Amino acid sequence: MDTVDPRVIEIALSRVGGADFENFSQGFFAATMGADYVPMGGFHDGGADGALDDRVYEAKGTQKFMQASVSADAKTKIRKTVRRLIEFGRDPKSLIYATSQKLTLIDQLQEDLSDELNCRIVVRDGHYFQHQINGSPGALQSYKAYVAGAASYLDGVGAVDTVQPMQGLPAKSLCVFLGQELDRRRGKGELLESVADSLILWALEGTDPDKKIFLSLDEIESRVLEALPSSRTYFRGVLKNRIDDLVSKGSGGRKVNFHRKENGYCLPYETRKKIREENVGDEALKLQVSEVFRNRASGNASLATDNSALIEKCVAICHDVIHRSYHAQGLEIALFLESEEGSDSNLPSMIDIIDSAIHDQGIVGKEAGVVAQVCLSILRGTYYNSSKEERRYLRKLSRTYVLLFMLKNEPRVVEYFRNMTSNFNLYVGADLIVRALSEQMLPKEDQMTKNALKLLKGSGSKVVLTDKTLDEVWYHFRSTHYEFVNNYQEVQNFMTTTLASQIDRILIRAFFYAKIERSSKRKEPYGWSNFLGQFLTISEIARPSSRDELREYLVNEYGFEFEDEATLLSGIERAHLDKLTANIQKVRNKNDRDDASEEILCRNAATMVLRVYQRRKEDGERSGGNPYGFKTWWLTQQTRVQSATGRIVADQGSRYMMRPEFILHFLAALPSKKSVQDSYDSIFPTILGVKLGNRMDERSFKKIIASARELYDGVDDSRAKVLLAQASAKLQSDFLKQYEDSQYFTRTLG
Repeated sequence: MDTVDPRVIEIALSRVGGADFENFSQGFFAATMGADYVPMGGFHDGGADGALDDRVYEAKGTQKFMQASVSADAKTKIRKTVRRLIEFGRDPKSLIYATSQKLTLIDQLQEDLSDELNCRIVVRDGHYFQHQINGSPGALQSYKAYVAGAASYLDGVGAVDTVQPMQGLPAKSLCVFLGQELDRRRGKGELLESVADSLILWALEGTDPDKKIFLSLDEIESRVLEALPSSRTYFRGVLKNRIDDLVSKGSGGRKVNFHRKENGYCLPYETRKKIREENVGDEALKLQVSEVFRNRASGNASLATDNSALIEKCVAICHDVIHRSYHAQGLEIALFLESEEGSDSNLPSMIDIIDSAIHDQGIVGKEAGVVAQVCLSILRGTYYNSSKEERRYLRKLSRTYVLLFMLKNEPRVVEYFRNMTSNFNLYVGADLIVRALSEQMLPKEDQMTKNALKLLKGSGSKVVLTDKTLDEVWYHFRSTHYEFVNNYQEVQNFMTTTLASQIDRILIRAFFYAKIERSSKRKEPYGWSNFLGQFLTISEIARPSSRDELREYLVNEYGFEFEDEATLLSGIERAHLDKLTANIQKVRNKNDRDDASEEILCRNAATMVLRVYQRRKEDGERSGGNPYGFKTWWLTQQTRVQSATGRIVADQGSRYMMRPEFILHFLAALPSKKSVQDSYDSIFPTILGVKLGNRMDERSFKKIIASARELYDGVDDSRAKVLLAQASAKLQSDFLKQYEDSQYFTRTLG
């Protein structure tokens, strides 16, 4: 496990902000205390950032709490916390007080306050965290996500892009995943349609019109997402179209019925009959494999005497080991099974997995040794002298694994992208900031751009607002305000949703959507000043003071780091800036804006391009040097600029612009690693796992296996890490790729 110099931890804790320290503390205690720790932070936390689930007090409610603070006055903060908990109706018996400060006489402080407040006070200060963070992978990850950034200024040139040892999936496996994503510039197409259809039919199992059992669209979606959380984005995007196709009479006949009266879907008799036949076949196959295991165990010399109970344990453990083996090295197993001839050198390692499975079953002593020997013998036969039933079964599971792998329903794929979110320095474009602000009145779950920006900051990435970008956003606010006053103010009460949808100004369009919705719900009138006043003082909109207000709002709301003009232009040669500005202005060819404004916007764009390359140079970023790709990007949708920057991209050997859809698709929509792990664990041991394997498109499977074989046979680990870094950078900046789940991110403000 990587560790951090305790001196660096001390410095970071001394500089960390309150919100980041609270997030760190919750992650730290969750990692060190386990499932009994329950985070409770938020606006309505009632004084508590977390609670300990103590079953002794279960009938009376939770009585153990945690509070995190960077306050220098620990004693006052603890008193206020306990008082607030009591006012909120809680009965605190124990409080852990976490602080980034280093305190003295902690034992005396704990004793005095425990007596005074009639509540056991435990203090964990900066000195404690400094020496405990390296003791747990979870605690260390929480530190890296929320605290480490406070000491990032200590990093020397060239330190940021060193290839670090990676946990989880090997670089070669990740290269296969990213390579397939890069190849699918037109989406996953037929593969996803087949998978979506299978999931719909699976969700509808058990429906029966004769028994009045139907499912609504929402119920189908809920059941699928519970089983396969990584399918959230693409499945929501295709559900309606796919179920309509299944309902219609296509070449394969109607597979799903829709009952208008019940407003629900169900499977017709023929579909139910076919699914039952498939289920029987898949279940029978698993039983046949179990019988093969049983026969091998019975013939093993270690079990010469009849011992049916121990034999059944061996059969169960062999199935468990196969499932665990796919989790540990699924792509390698698929490659092994698809190879024409195997050898001991490429047999998947199973000994440790067998030992782990035996331990989890509670088998110990001499019996554990016998079971381990028998299971190893059984599974060697499975891989090297397999029956036709075993080969069919394992190949189905291989297809299931590859399918889950390509759908990101593999815990280590999720882990890779989740770690990536703490990797970036992102210069956010004015277009995305305006879009995020326009989402202000949408339900929180639909504030896609805003949530994505906050996710990046909360995960440890740096999101940067520059002086020039602030100017563009402020200018947009002013011009939008004057357009509203001149063109819409007098007719605002006659506006309809259809008319509003035709307005090209996104802020005005968002205002009318919010106004119309509030009116339909008979809420109090909503005016333009209410909408724009969320961000700045509308009566001062032409004054520099409103620009300052807007800057502080953005910094506070999104956690932007503000970069002034001097820093932005540092290291950029004026001649290069002038030349690139002229090229961009020629390409944009905007005739609807005055020359002075257009020149300013083109110069701002040129500055952002050059700033990205200059920042990479300053920080020592190198192509292929970071497993997550480059750290520094311009996050924007101003794609027209790219036509003017071909030469500089060629000279630098790398792109500068990150596609926002990449953030939304791969990072913002990630399910939790735990939910994916639970899904993975529940799919593989069941017939659903075998059934999903049936739906894996054979051509797609063969293509992935061929790509994996080329990588595994053709390059070593060091080269794979370089290829991984390059593939990550390409995927992040690929503006040609069409994401199959793009509909999920399309909202009324688009």
